[in-house]
Amino acid sequence: MRAARISGFGGPEVFAVTDIPTPEPTAGEVLVRLRAAALNRADVLVREGRFPEAPQPPMTLGVEGAGEVAALGARVDGLTVGDRVVVNPMRTCGECEDCRNGRDNACAHLQFVGEHFDGTYAEYIAVPVRGVVPSPDALDDHQLAAGLLAYMTAWHMLRTRAAVRPDETVLVVGAGSGVASAAVQVAKALGANVIATTSGERKVERVRALGADEVIDYRTTPDFDQAVRRLTGGRGADIAHETVGNATVRRSVQSVRHGGRVVGMGSHTGRLAEIDLSVLYRREISLIGCHASNRAEIDEFLPLLADGTLTPVIDSVHPLAHAAEAQARLDSPERFGKVVMTIE
Repeated sequence: MRAARISGFGGPEVFAVTDIPTPEPTAGEVLVRLRAAALNRADVLVREGRFPEAPQPPMTLGVEGAGEVAALGARVDGLTVGDRVVVNPMRTCGECEDCRNGRDNACAHLQFVGEHFDGTYAEYIAVPVRGVVPSPDALDDHQLAAGLLAYMTAWHMLRTRAAVRPDETVLVVGAGSGVASAAVQVAKALGANVIATTSGERKVERVRALGADEVIDYRTTPDFDQAVRRLTGGRGADIAHETVGNATVRRSVQSVRHGGRVVGMGSHTGRLAEIDLSVLYRREISLIGCHASNRAEIDEFLPLLADGTLTPVIDSVHPLAHAAEAQARLDSPERFGKVVMTIE
């Protein structure tokens, strides 16, 4: 089969499309014929050698993908060859106490496709049966590849961890990314008012079209926390959805009201940040960390993807042979939404 693999650590130029053996599904596994793979910030960390748990190159990257069942291993029930599926990138043991109690995101053995082993930039991938999700017919393969993980993350952050309530005000920082553009839609679906930040007139209009009530251009208004306070009559947002990291987290904290919540995941602008603890303490702000959603949460938001309430935002589509160009687009400041590769 063909796969886009990295030959070493570095920039997009380390990618090359090559032929490797097609995996065989073992007992309890499903072989998926991938039709689309979405790019993720995790791909950049692995490619640049900044994810210490990743194996040494050569390696096939890709956390997200969709296609159809090509073959079934022994002891697999509930699926047939030809069924359309999307890859759930979380790989768990399925046996520990957390997995048995539905908290599979807390599994001590949690690993991810494309981070700990070969991923979805390929024609085929073999995954455990619990690592695939039956696909809604309303979504095509590109939408499925781009949609599942982004909405898993946004839903877990806002619905589960931050417990957004109707009529609360949610600030979504950096709304041009895949997860944050999903968060704008999730917050609206939960009945919240949304203030979002992004950069440039084009992105401002696109974020507004996603449903944001107010959009702040942080290029012209770098002090977005002050803008949030003006827009809320001096009160501040109830919740800040933060995925950027060091560059924005301090202003996210300053944007929320007394007793507000900052829910965070991701740190591509830096893992280490200096926060004034007195602001957290005196204003009783909750700082809520997030990592991955559990399997049950997928069933909560999947109907909203199926009926169009949530619509994956796709920036661009590239052929597998142009994996390097797709990676370059992922790094582009002009990107809005998910970059996807089609696998013919």
